[in-house]
Amino acid sequence: MINRASVVFILLAACILLVSCGPANNYSSTLEPRFEGNFADQTSDFSGTVKVITYNISFGENVDHAIHELSRSDELADADIILLQEMDEVGTEVIAQALDYNFVYYPASIHNHHGRNFGNAILSKWPIHDPEKMILPYRSPRNQEIRIAVKAVVTIADLEILTYSVHTETFWLGPQKRNGQVDALIDSIDTDYQHIIVGGDFNTLTRESAEDLEESFSEIGMLSASEGAGYTAKYGPFEFVLDHIFTKGMSATEVGKLEEAEASDHLPIWVQVVPN
Repeated sequence: MINRASVVFILLAACILLVSCGPANNYSSTLEPRFEGNFADQTSDFSGTVKVITYNISFGENVDHAIHELSRSDELADADIILLQEMDEVGTEVIAQALDYNFVYYPASIHNHHGRNFGNAILSKWPIHDPEKMILPYRSPRNQEIRIAVKAVVTIADLEILTYSVHTETFWLGPQKRNGQVDALIDSIDTDYQHIIVGGDFNTLTRESAEDLEESFSEIGMLSASEGAGYTAKYGPFEFVLDHIFTKGMSATEVGKLEEAEASDHLPIWVQVVPN
């Protein structure tokens, strides 16, 4: 992972985007729009372990390729929970139906990159209930876009797992406000749940920001299950650990990423956890 000085290259390369993007069309309601579907086989048996994937599929533009990766790779196939970011409702449903998952999806905005919905989803082979959308504080100074977390309870056998799919803002927001997004997210987590999974794209460009993120989650008794997965995005010569999975009441037994993934500029990371 790179240090702060190396981020200058990325900042300079991206600055032209600041003047080329118009304001985002945000969904300010926490209730709608919401999209759901149930395609899972409800006769699944619980193996005793839970496989979790988080994958930012860049602007949801390579859904067919992502389906191939999620279904044909031994590392990713048959996950219990999949957390997606940068999706629209159509791509989310296509993935869920192709792989036989239930899903809940909320968009944060209509993104001006492609004029489609842009948000987060939770997919599971198990029942999903009590879905909610959380609007994170602060808007992007680049285009006033909001970022969100989608949460729901996934029921696996007799486990009630509070689950979040998260996408925080990029470097445009600045470290103080980005930390404020993480703090708001953490404050929203009901730690009375025995089992909690929080995963997604936290846009931690530097080693310091990743360490700060891990420390913030540790304060509520959540550990980084994805520690050791390594970089999740690579731009030019620079490698970044942008994506993370945190758990409470569940211990990681295996962790990895699909290095040959090509559906996005992010790599999908996965963890296998055992309830404590």
